[in-house]
Amino acid sequence: MENSSCRFIAHPGPEGGAAIPLSRPPITLVILTQDEEHNLADCLASAVGFDDVHVLDSGSTDRTTEIARSCGAAVHHHPFHGFGQQRNWAIDNVPAKYDRSVGGDRAVGGYLVPSKLLFAGRWLKHAGQYPGYQVRLFHRGRLRFVDHGHGQREETTYPVGRLQEPLLHHAFSRGLDHWFAKHAVYARREAEHALRLSASSKDPSGARGSLLSRDPTLRRRALKRLTARLPGRYFLRLLYMLVFKRAFLDGKAGIIYAHMLATYEAMIDVYLRLLRYGLKP
Repeated sequence: MENSSCRFIAHPGPEGGAAIPLSRPPITLVILTQDEEHNLADCLASAVGFDDVHVLDSGSTDRTTEIARSCGAAVHHHPFHGFGQQRNWAIDNVPAKYDRSVGGDRAVGGYLVPSKLLFAGRWLKHAGQYPGYQVRLFHRGRLRFVDHGHGQREETTYPVGRLQEPLLHHAFSRGLDHWFAKHAVYARREAEHALRLSASSKDPSGARGSLLSRDPTLRRRALKRLTARLPGRYFLRLLYMLVFKRAFLDGKAGIIYAHMLATYEAMIDVYLRLLRYGLKP
């Protein structure tokens, strides 16, 4: 059984003296989990220095919650129905010590955070579509989430800032079998969402974007809506990844990941056809 101990991190003291604990900003951390016993200890070790850390679990059957408590995190439970709903439940129910985001008195709803996707021992700068911004730091009273496909988008009347320091995304820490199984679920959600959009001709997130937008996030969303209506999703995604995103510059790992994303698009297309024909997936 894997060691679940937390590895505490500290700055070395002057002239080899006692270690100095990391100083962290006053931020409440909420970590969403389900069966993450192999990853959670490392995750919580990276959060040492924060004084308000919570784990929101959605039904783990392994040692996830045991590890969370042993590392000093508060544990909460709520069934998972979608990332947006789960984050909103945390906003409403987790007793956060801090409401605000960083930035002093600046009235922002939250911050878009870049992420570095790690695969086969390397950072996929091109195939991972860096920076791939998502809101991961926000003011709990100024921002909500709405489920969108397999993920979520933000809703706020306040400006949204942008951070430079990226998160490290270990999307394959539980192996490729888990990645494909997870994306089969995501593919069905994307297909169901696409059908709802085609029926209403509206984007419930209110952030339709444009292929000509200067914002890379809005361009990506616009391209996603466009390709959802086109045949040959596998080949279109593969062409996009290899030619436009230059995934080949990430070496063999980048080319493999490009094929994986194209396979994911093909899975979405299969679910779309089944749902449109009234067949049970």
